[in-house]
Amino acid sequence: MRKLLLSVIGVLCVVLSVSAQRTITGVVTGDNGIPLPNISVLVKGTTVGASTSENGSYNVKVPANGTTLVFSGTDLQSKEISIGNQTSINVSMTSTTRNLEEVVITGYTVRQKSEFTGASSKVGSKSIEQVPLASFEQILQGRAPGLYIASGSGQPGTAARVNIRGVGSISGGNDPLYILDGIPIESGVFRSLNPNDFESVDVLKDAASAGLYGSRGANGVIVITSKKGKSGKVLMQYRGQTGFSEPPSQRNLTMMNTAQRLEYEEKFLGPAGVISANGNSGYPGWDYSPNNPNYIASTAAQRLVFDGLLDSVRQINTNWADILFRRSTFQQHELNASGGTQELNFYSSLSVYKQEGILDRSNLDRYTFRTNVDYKANRVTVSMRTYAGYSINSGIESEAGVALANPVAAAYLELPYRKLFRADGKVDVGAGKTGPNAYDRTRTTTNNSGQFKGNLGITFKYDIWKGIAFKTTNGVDYRNNNQSRFIDPNSFVGGLVGQGAQGSYQESFVEVLQLLNTTGLVYNSQFSDKHKVNVIAMSESIRNKFRTFNATGYGINRLLPNTPAAITSGSNTNNFIPAIGGSKGIDGLSSLFTAADYSYDKRYTLSASLRKDAASQVPVKNRSIVLYSVGATWNFISEKFMENQKIIQDGRLRASYGESANINGFNSQFGFISTYGAGSYAGVPAIVPTSPGNTDYKIESQVMTNIGTDLSFLNRKLRVTADIYKKESNNLFVSQGLSRTTGFTSLPVNAGKMENKGLDFSVDADVLRKRNLNVTLGVNGGFLKNKITSLGSVSEIPSGTSIIRVGVPLGTHFQVGYLGVNPQTGLPVYSDINGNPTTAYSAANNRADFGTFLPSFTGGASADIKFYGVDISVLFSTAQGVQRFNNESFFYQSTTSNIQFNKDARLLTSWSKPGDETNFQKINAPRQFSSRDIQDASFVRFRNLQLGYTFSNMPAKTIRSFRVWGQGQNLYTWTKWAGFDPEESNNIATYEFPNPRTFTVGLDINF
Repeated sequence: MRKLLLSVIGVLCVVLSVSAQRTITGVVTGDNGIPLPNISVLVKGTTVGASTSENGSYNVKVPANGTTLVFSGTDLQSKEISIGNQTSINVSMTSTTRNLEEVVITGYTVRQKSEFTGASSKVGSKSIEQVPLASFEQILQGRAPGLYIASGSGQPGTAARVNIRGVGSISGGNDPLYILDGIPIESGVFRSLNPNDFESVDVLKDAASAGLYGSRGANGVIVITSKKGKSGKVLMQYRGQTGFSEPPSQRNLTMMNTAQRLEYEEKFLGPAGVISANGNSGYPGWDYSPNNPNYIASTAAQRLVFDGLLDSVRQINTNWADILFRRSTFQQHELNASGGTQELNFYSSLSVYKQEGILDRSNLDRYTFRTNVDYKANRVTVSMRTYAGYSINSGIESEAGVALANPVAAAYLELPYRKLFRADGKVDVGAGKTGPNAYDRTRTTTNNSGQFKGNLGITFKYDIWKGIAFKTTNGVDYRNNNQSRFIDPNSFVGGLVGQGAQGSYQESFVEVLQLLNTTGLVYNSQFSDKHKVNVIAMSESIRNKFRTFNATGYGINRLLPNTPAAITSGSNTNNFIPAIGGSKGIDGLSSLFTAADYSYDKRYTLSASLRKDAASQVPVKNRSIVLYSVGATWNFISEKFMENQKIIQDGRLRASYGESANINGFNSQFGFISTYGAGSYAGVPAIVPTSPGNTDYKIESQVMTNIGTDLSFLNRKLRVTADIYKKESNNLFVSQGLSRTTGFTSLPVNAGKMENKGLDFSVDADVLRKRNLNVTLGVNGGFLKNKITSLGSVSEIPSGTSIIRVGVPLGTHFQVGYLGVNPQTGLPVYSDINGNPTTAYSAANNRADFGTFLPSFTGGASADIKFYGVDISVLFSTAQGVQRFNNESFFYQSTTSNIQFNKDARLLTSWSKPGDETNFQKINAPRQFSSRDIQDASFVRFRNLQLGYTFSNMPAKTIRSFRVWGQGQNLYTWTKWAGFDPEESNNIATYEFPNPRTFTVGLDINF
């Protein structure tokens, strides 16, 4: 009876428990009405839950104590819905990406875009993730109007040149300020960061946004926000991709093959007397030519020998680009996890990145770790951002330059009939053998750089009373670079080392440490649904420390390669005296600043900021500066007169004005101080003056004006943003000549002024927005006009192949004009200072009429298509109005000089007799630098194409979804430029490492 009674009780308990449960059903959709599969539906406080099916429906059994359902999904804002007496609950979820688009993150504040008075652009995580580029700023190319990024090198991990709305300094830095989760980070040092960790990037462009950073904001600000966890169950994700890269095709340039080179030697070099006619010139096209007087004077037997030698040379046709370039491999793997509770959430990731460059010995390996933690309970909010990354970069001997150690230069210039290997199988190195020497260096020298990058930021906030809070952010940004360079003593180049001719070994390190503290009060409040006030008042201190050290040893022991143990101790007799160098420095910034904005009835917003900075780089008497900004926004769409119209859904007018400064305008940390350093006097070691100093130095400053509008039409399917701006740079450093009796030839002074004016715009359109088909097109662009308006007491300053002149843009080319070739004489025809033809070449005829390397227009175009589980994205970018000085062409188009190098095949049409119509002068006429070397480097680039498919209805409960995809990067370039790559990071083309074409396939798995 007892057992029977217990069994009955047990059955009753089960029945009662089941009867207490309720079944809740429903459908989850996105904010566009499309059903969302794989959404987690969890009964709060329990482990009971379910996932939505392909059509967005769910079915969950709620226990008796269940009162709330929690809906969460990747890239979606979590929702909590009270159950009450409901049995069917339908939910619409909002994309976190769209939420981010509705706010502007400045690093100090987060503001609703509808109430933001400044000019900014946002790039979301979808555009940043999984692009096969190691340096994240290159990923932003073509993504934001007014943001110009020139990736002048395809070496893995190399930083690009970044300008926001032009350049603001003549001789100082033009890089924007980078902020990562509220912590400033170094510009141009991104190879150890993982872009997949970034949630969004905000590009701040005017006084109301970037001006808040005072003495650091003149060049614009790029604010990076990393990902954070969301409350709910732990979500895990694996991401991987693999593929290959290949060199781009040469555009508009064909170098001579063997047959063409032999013809060139026979037709031009020999008859013109440029090379010897005695049969020993070393140029077989002439040495063995039947037209050579030495051949004519030879016996029949000797002629047979010459014919055989020439025929054997004809059989050689070495493609040096194929030898020095390669198809390289690429792979990336990442594992991340996120989740948490209402009080505590986290995001953590591990990644491995391995990229081979398209030139031998150019590689990058990167290992990264990130953990972000957010805690909020009662009045306390704590956020911690930690990051550590290590990368090892193996670089080529010379990434750019006409130095023949540069394999890119060798790929152009080596003769096609030269062999790589000798008969004994060894590389045919030696004096003048450009290709074999460059190839050998990739195998007998090393140039490795290891970089550790650490970043830590902790923000603590305490809500004091009625919208007033205390907030402090403390952070550190740290970098350590260790570089080693080894030259094998057994190699050809090892025998050329000046100190002992027995190779060398070098090690160097760079250590940079930045400490930040930002502390103050924050006030956010809203009154009667019409008045909204946000105020911050902060003090900020930043300290930067750096130190470097390098040492090079000689006399390398052949049995101990690539190690400092191989160095021979130097003495007065063995010529192995090592070279030692290094430096260290410190600078700091102390600031007080406040910013406030007031919004009324969601119609009007006024903003203002005031900042007092004191930077150690500035002389004491000019150190303290006050910078400001004001701005206003009018949401005219909220006015009563707009209530009945149906055309415009969003309408805002914005205006801002203010002044910021450029602390990077200084060339050194304490350039205003007269300094001394090690030197010699009359051959005796001494301390000598190294800098004249100037205690009147001021910081470079910039006054910015911006007027913009944000509009949307057709139920927000069409979105338009446009801004016109003007930036006036003052107190720019320019060199002023000094009497040599001072011991110096020039002194930088604050005499320059420059102006940038332009128009930025972006247009995005949801062309189709259907249940299973979405098509979004976007285009953005920026027009820019740059002009130098003053240089103080002078009107121009020559600067290499360009000139700094009042009234023309910075980077304006300054050359003698080239008009062509005189068909009767074969001599080049130049233009004089007035543009009239002349055959006399003179630098006195240099003119500034040949454009600038600053583009007049930059932009991008994109398309995003989603069809059921298929997604396609396309990106193009462009830079127009770019003129570059092609220093490369002087080598492959020269005549009397550099004949040892291969030539442009078009030189076969060089002038040879009166009446010839050609653009290439006769061979024995000197080749001069002129405007013929200035080429149009404008381009349109098919930047990226990605195609993927997402599988969301998974039979395995542990896998929520997975996506397979493939992409191509740098697929095609339309350009008039002659060479591998028109894209530049400077004004002069010098055989830069070209950007590769990359293809990858990938897999994303969500657990």
